Amino acid sequence: MSETTKKYKIVHFVEAFGGGVYTYVKDLCNFLALAETPLPLEIHLLYSPNRVEFDQQLFNQEIHSSVILHKLDMQREINLWNDFNIIKLTRRKLKEIKPDVLHLHSSKSGVLARMASLGLINKNKIFYSPHGYAFIQKNISKSKTCLFKIIEYSMPFLLGGITIASGNTEYEIAKKLSKSILIRNGVDFELPQKIINNIDKERLTIGTIGRLTPQKNPKFFNEIAKRIPDVDFIWIGNGELEHEIDSDNITVTGWIKTREDLLKKLNEIDAYLQVSLWEGLPIALIEAMVMRKPLIVSNIIGNKDCVENGYNGYVFDSVEEAIEKINIFRDKCQIFEFGNNSFEKASREYNKEKNFGELLKIYLL
Repeated sequence: MSETTKKYKIVHFVEAFGGGVYTYVKDLCNFLALAETPLPLEIHLLYSPNRVEFDQQLFNQEIHSSVILHKLDMQREINLWNDFNIIKLTRRKLKEIKPDVLHLHSSKSGVLARMASLGLINKNKIFYSPHGYAFIQKNISKSKTCLFKIIEYSMPFLLGGITIASGNTEYEIAKKLSKSILIRNGVDFELPQKIINNIDKERLTIGTIGRLTPQKNPKFFNEIAKRIPDVDFIWIGNGELEHEIDSDNITVTGWIKTREDLLKKLNEIDAYLQVSLWEGLPIALIEAMVMRKPLIVSNIIGNKDCVENGYNGYVFDSVEEAIEKINIFRDKCQIFEFGNNSFEKASREYNKEKNFGELLKIYLL
């Protein structure tokens, strides 16, 4: 291929580069780097390394070598001076790259990059993935909730862009805010199939994945465990609220670096418990489905997208209800049946190759 061959340039912009957003963006960039298209693709990623869970060394190993990286010193909180400088720097980079498509990930990116791209990119070629709207957070004030709602309403009206909703409930919200398309999150199925194996245990084991933060609600998880001491619990992860876990039947693994090691730990549990207070569409839940785990989840946006009650798991609204559903899986036949159903649902709805392929077609329209 000659140096003058025209390339179709796709730019991803992300501030919240950790957890499920990290997995989604990294996997999407890698998929695009390997995609066969009429015009060769040139993939750029503008990202911030400042989230506490971000591991630069691991990222360098996991991202495809052809993805062109641009590191930006973004901050999570609103900081007018820093945000203004990021907008200027991003605008300069976009002028240099001349992208055909710009895809923004998370709420802050949706603001900064849209402002930076004003007049540079066709509004119908700007895409925005909220990965959980900021205004659904439960640990912020009413005034902040109101501010975030105003921002989400005004950005598409003033600066354009098409929202890519990651799940059904997020799509219902997105349609009220802007032009939107439903393309669900997805994960790779190959590695889990190599790792899955049955572990015969005397005691029921319930597990979850995530950082120990207010969003993930560890105090609630701890209360459930205390109420059923003959069940073992595993929290896969670490975080600033680890002190809220004090029940004797809970094991906290600490941070697990690679996806392979995480899936091996996930293989040890019988059913997956998600007690979070708010979510987008959790990658961890989808990973559990692919690993053939029944789901027991709090009744919130994102979580409930992954569950068909009585088919592959249950949704709950209280500690008592969560315990009632956990007790159902003392029966190994229920674990097997619901786990297989989780895998079938994941195959239908959350296959990375299929969903990323649909997104690529939209980019190229």
